[in-house]
Amino acid sequence: MKEIFRKIASALLFAGSATLTVVLTVLCLAWFRSGFLHTYAPVIASIGVTVEVIYILAALLFWMKGSQIVYKSMLTGLILAAILLTGCFVLQATGFLERIDSVEDLRAFIDSRGSFWAPIIFIVLQAMQVFLLPLPGVLTVGAGVLLFGAWETCLYSYIGILLGSVVAFAVGRVVGYRAAAWLVGKESLDKWLQKVKGKDRRLLTVMFILPIFPDDILCFVAGLSTMTWKYFIVMQLISRAISVVLTSLSVAGLVIPYTEWWGILCWILIGIAIVALFILLYKKGDAIEKWFLGLFRSKKDAASDRAAQGETDEAHARLGSAGGKKGAPKKRASSSADRRKNSI
Repeated sequence: MKEIFRKIASALLFAGSATLTVVLTVLCLAWFRSGFLHTYAPVIASIGVTVEVIYILAALLFWMKGSQIVYKSMLTGLILAAILLTGCFVLQATGFLERIDSVEDLRAFIDSRGSFWAPIIFIVLQAMQVFLLPLPGVLTVGAGVLLFGAWETCLYSYIGILLGSVVAFAVGRVVGYRAAAWLVGKESLDKWLQKVKGKDRRLLTVMFILPIFPDDILCFVAGLSTMTWKYFIVMQLISRAISVVLTSLSVAGLVIPYTEWWGILCWILIGIAIVALFILLYKKGDAIEKWFLGLFRSKKDAASDRAAQGETDEAHARLGSAGGKKGAPKKRASSSADRRKNSI
């Protein structure tokens, strides 16, 4: 049953990606209003769609022949093309590509969309900066604080970053390593996969809470780890709330001012404390986790564990005693044989 569901999901993913790729290729090229792409849009669209159809037919051929490695690689490329074209079309439809060159342009553009569209555009932007756009979160949050204020920025950023994080996790979990490596870079992905190897849940949870780690890359890493969907979503709901609120309020200067000498000193001390905490968790993580979990265990469970440990120790003692008794006659027999040999 599970295998049938997996095949159906793979087929739907392939069909949806293929359809989106072809349709959005035509729509994106038709959207240009000037320049080379506008002048030769029909020719470029025809060539592009032809190449895409050949690509799709070749992927189907490899699937029918059972070449799963080649098929999955081509499916990954198809999904990435659909994601990129979707992002391009959204940016075109909103006018983002034509009008954004700086934070001031971003503010003017969002203001021009009106009170209804401004939050939606900002949420989409925050989602896309997690898995697609190479924009630092601090920059987008700073623009949001200027546009909406600290608390509204917290809400909009939280929604957008959560959506983007789920997409990034899904790319790692569903599409696979190659797609994640293509989006964030193979070297960066391999580096963080190696760092969290064997301790992915604990370390990734801490990394998402602390502000010194690349959260966007870590979403892809989480998708490639042993972390479950349920754990990831719950962890994101908590960790992103902490990071988004702290970032928004810090950028607005509502927590610790960054324009005063004592505020700068406080941020330096906080940074040192964060680094020290991470080193402690990395080196003593197992012992700290055992102690922490022990705080939430009932006395009855602890007594049961002690009783079970006592029974285990007693069983080991009986086995050792039995082994000693069985070995003794052999030793005496050996000694008697030696005496007979010497007497002869």
